Amino acid sequence: MTHGSAAMTPDLQLCDDDVTALVGMLASEEGLARKRARRCLVRQGDRAVILLVQALADENPIMRTEAAEALLYLASPLAASALVEALDDTEFGVRWLAAEALIALKCDGLAPLLEGITRHSGSLWFRQAAHHVLHDHYCASLRVELRPVLAALEERVAEDTAPVAAGKALERISARKNSPAAVRVGQATEGGRE
Repeated sequence: MTHGSAAMTPDLQLCDDDVTALVGMLASEEGLARKRARRCLVRQGDRAVILLVQALADENPIMRTEAAEALLYLASPLAASALVEALDDTEFGVRWLAAEALIALKCDGLAPLLEGITRHSGSLWFRQAAHHVLHDHYCASLRVELRPVLAALEERVAEDTAPVAAGKALERISARKNSPAAVRVGQATEGGRE
């Protein structure tokens, strides 16, 4: 096998495919084809996000896993709500990648996550994934507001306490009008949902 430009040609040709075709390749049985398609989709940027969000809800677990991984690398706030929903996926890998993608969004993923906690607290998988996001999340300016939510997710009755703590955190964050995170949280709660 030759190294250099000849070896790169198939990747470049693949990246010329339309976004829909590339997303379809995420379900391929060939791992190398999926990897190449995922890399090309990441290069497409926000053009690929809507189709990747749709793929995140596909019945094929391979497709969902690949879509979640692509969204992790894209780190687009446009995918935040879908990533939150994926925290309750039946596949551990999808849940993990969705959590990592939300962590990568930093403050942009917080409002959808907190809203998700208020809706999905009955799901152990969701609570575990949400805990992972909040534990590893880096939004230092909101650490005080998020600490009670993390503590509630650790309680034995988290399905009851976590939604209350998440709702209060959303209120406190929204009240901080001057912080950029509060502005993003306010936008997400006032109609920025998909």
